[in-house]
Amino acid sequence: MKRIVLTCLSILLIPVAWQLLSWQMAQPQLIPSFPDLIRALLRLVYTPGFLVSIGTTCLRACVGLLLSLAAAAITAFLLNRSEGIRLLFMPWLSLLRSVPVISFILLALIFLNPEMIPLLIAFLTMYPLLTENLLKGLMNRRDSWKILARQFHLNAWNRLFQINYPQLKPYLFSGLASAVGFGWRAIIMGEVLSQCVDGIGKRMKEAQVFIDVPELIAWTLVAIVLSWLTDKLISRLSDWQPSVRYRHSAVELQTVSLQPNDICLTDVSYSYGVHHMNIILKAGKIYVLSAPSGQGKTTLLQLLNGTLRPISGEISCLPGQTANLFQEPTLLPQLTAKENIMLGGAAYYDRAILEQQSLRLLVAFQLEKQAEMYPAALSYGQQQRVALARALMFPAGLLLLDEPFNGLDVELRQLVARFLVEWQQEKQATVVFSSHHADEIKAMNAEVITL
Repeated sequence: MKRIVLTCLSILLIPVAWQLLSWQMAQPQLIPSFPDLIRALLRLVYTPGFLVSIGTTCLRACVGLLLSLAAAAITAFLLNRSEGIRLLFMPWLSLLRSVPVISFILLALIFLNPEMIPLLIAFLTMYPLLTENLLKGLMNRRDSWKILARQFHLNAWNRLFQINYPQLKPYLFSGLASAVGFGWRAIIMGEVLSQCVDGIGKRMKEAQVFIDVPELIAWTLVAIVLSWLTDKLISRLSDWQPSVRYRHSAVELQTVSLQPNDICLTDVSYSYGVHHMNIILKAGKIYVLSAPSGQGKTTLLQLLNGTLRPISGEISCLPGQTANLFQEPTLLPQLTAKENIMLGGAAYYDRAILEQQSLRLLVAFQLEKQAEMYPAALSYGQQQRVALARALMFPAGLLLLDEPFNGLDVELRQLVARFLVEWQQEKQATVVFSSHHADEIKAMNAEVITL
């Protein structure tokens, strides 16, 4: 309430200060009173060409923004893909951002048709800002989210709007807010100097020529209101988050190979953690990788799920699909706990099946009350259970779990272990998990592989 009151008070002080200035100057033609400004604004609104002028400027702004955004997206993608292109192009991008807008306008007045100048100025003003922001977003994407998308076979829609868009969104809308702010001013400045056929800048120039100060200020107020409305629209758009897209009908899982085979590791080595390993993982059994931290448990799990490739040796008979619990929960913050769980099976099941199965897992892991909560509101142990439930939603004959009992107390460890054993017996899946706690190994009745 205090913030609202202070904001309203600040806005009310503007006309008061203007009116005091008008009285002090006593030159109504140059500094009109506030009531005269209101009357000028009302006359302007009822002028026949008012909406046409606004529409012309808005059209130029929209076209300039769309062209800038499209070009920035393509440029940022190419710069992110190649360091060589990035090093070659970045000085030019910095130069574009540094050159004063008025320089662009004066040069454009020499070479271009006046009608093209505002659009070009809008593009040159917004394009560098959008490119730099999108490039930062692309370069700061999390590898763990990319791995998650690959491991759970997310479709193109979910990869775009659940994996990439949420990571780019802060950079995108920060860039849009800055670009549009500069863009409005640049377009109107271009209209003023180029003397286009129509537009807000054209009308402001005419008011200045005829020393019609009230009309000039009225058009300025219109430009301010349009800029404010644009900021609000961008803010509203930034709140939009597309929902997860599920299959319309469940896949016939007989077409997906879920029955595991014996997996053979023959003299497998990696650059760290795993050296000359020879193991046979029998189908339908539970194994635990037991070793102190840093001894290769996570590395071996990543070799089994295909994230890493051995530098020597061979892993044979790996299934096409593995269900994974990663070292960290890696939950998507824009999705609730229930939606994160359902995402695990989004590539194979329709929404009805996912709703039913997710409810079963929420109950089994004592997460019913947290179903509609977002990850930020969950404890680490709750996040871990959500991530585990998500892994169990994915149809696979091989389940790989990296420290699945992290963050759980003794009672919850026993509860989760019992459910995992029941699930393994029901699915006849092969389970490989990492742990160095004897009670977890005993609860899972697992065969120990010591690294």
